[in-house]
Amino acid sequence: MGLSFLYPKFLTLLLLVPFFVFVYFFSVVYNKKKASVFANFEALERFYDIEFFSKNFLALYINLFVLVLLVFSLSGTAVSFNIDTSAFSFVVAVDSSSSMATDDVVPNRLEAAKIEAKNFIDMLPFGVEVGVISFSGDALVLQSLDSSKIRAKMALDNVDYGVIQGTNVYNALLASNKLFGTEQMKSVILISDGQLNVADAPQIIRYINRNNLIVNTIAVGTEEGGLTELETLSKVDEDFLKSLAFNSGGRFFRAKDAESLSASFDALVKETNREVEIDLSFYFLLAAIAIFSLLWVLYNLRFKVVP
Repeated sequence: MGLSFLYPKFLTLLLLVPFFVFVYFFSVVYNKKKASVFANFEALERFYDIEFFSKNFLALYINLFVLVLLVFSLSGTAVSFNIDTSAFSFVVAVDSSSSMATDDVVPNRLEAAKIEAKNFIDMLPFGVEVGVISFSGDALVLQSLDSSKIRAKMALDNVDYGVIQGTNVYNALLASNKLFGTEQMKSVILISDGQLNVADAPQIIRYINRNNLIVNTIAVGTEEGGLTELETLSKVDEDFLKSLAFNSGGRFFRAKDAESLSASFDALVKETNREVEIDLSFYFLLAAIAIFSLLWVLYNLRFKVVP
């Protein structure tokens, strides 16, 4: 197990901790000397309320703790350790084209796709890195590879219908491959109704094979189809999605089979013992905000003037 820092220069801010402690105790000593005319020290303590476990000291300790949390958050603190987890890194690519507004699945295809994406992320082992992309006529990166399931699911909440019309699977896979960087075990979870209208299937398959991508596809929609916002009939194209999965060594799923889909997700995760790195900066920031908010509430309740 080890610690690493993405921005170690921010650690110099920890020098503020002894500085604030010095200033605080200097002010206490200075106030003691000013009040030396008092008859006894007990009266002095009662007057200045400076017992070691007084509220003044407790507030100091808590504020210093919040400062340390913020410094570690700014420094990009990460912890690494060995664990049994997936050998793969994943990118979840969600189709956000206009045909995904079709309501042949409840509440509509896009919302169903986001639900299935979150279900997949929830079942991933601890430490697995996952990124999020939405695509229509172009691809939009919503979350880079990260081991935080919270951030991945927050990114999925931001998926909305694309401004550029079309379903450009090629660009989605291109963006996914860029997210993987130097990763060797690369798996894309592509959730779509399969209505390809930008680039062609052979071109996409060639790109997949050249870059060693495994594409697992999830079909959202029904064979009967439904009406889009333009009142045109939209059906799911399972053949294209099956072709992508088959030619890349991936698997094909249907989103309508919720129970079997959840069970089948396990087959996508091949576990091995490897070193994983967890970015703690986000959690340090949340902790600092939570403690600061609690202090603010308690302070206002403590000193609120009651009529």
